[in-house]
Amino acid sequence: MLVAVLMLASCEKKAEESAWQQKLRQVAELGTVQYTVQKVVSNSDETWQIFGDRKILFSFRAVIKAGIDMDKFDAESVRISEDKKEKTKSISLVLPQPEILSYNIQPDDVKMIYNQVSFLRTEYTNEERDAIVSKGEMELKVDRELTDMILKDARQNAAMFMEMLLRENGFSDVTITFKKEEKHGKRG
Repeated sequence: MLVAVLMLASCEKKAEESAWQQKLRQVAELGTVQYTVQKVVSNSDETWQIFGDRKILFSFRAVIKAGIDMDKFDAESVRISEDKKEKTKSISLVLPQPEILSYNIQPDDVKMIYNQVSFLRTEYTNEERDAIVSKGEMELKVDRELTDMILKDARQNAAMFMEMLLRENGFSDVTITFKKEEKHGKRG
């Protein structure tokens, strides 16, 4: 009889852990930081100097969201322990590294602030204007310093949020770590 009760308690604990892990995985994205960035991008086309030049300057606002892609969360990384004597529960989990979840530039947030076209030159076409703004957006995406700053804040906010959430759910000792970043290098 005692063996059956112990087995039942063990199965119940496994089911509880499994349900908890599933709840963590159900969150598709855990957005933890949002930045609004103002960017100015320009183009100067002076290749036809005999006929004059043309210059254009745009300002746009981009909203960058970062956080944790919970589809990458490994439920097996959660460890729960309980000290019945002390009446405490501990949890340890490994979260995926934060990543940029979205870059959003609304058309209304793109403003042409300067446009000069010499008399013998043609105006910038819509395609050229779009390409200039796209170039500015790409510059944001590859700005390592900006990305590192955003991801650092996203990591801190994710850890604080998860710790608060887990403590509110009865865990007295919470340990949160992040998966090691994978380095992609050239093979020689």
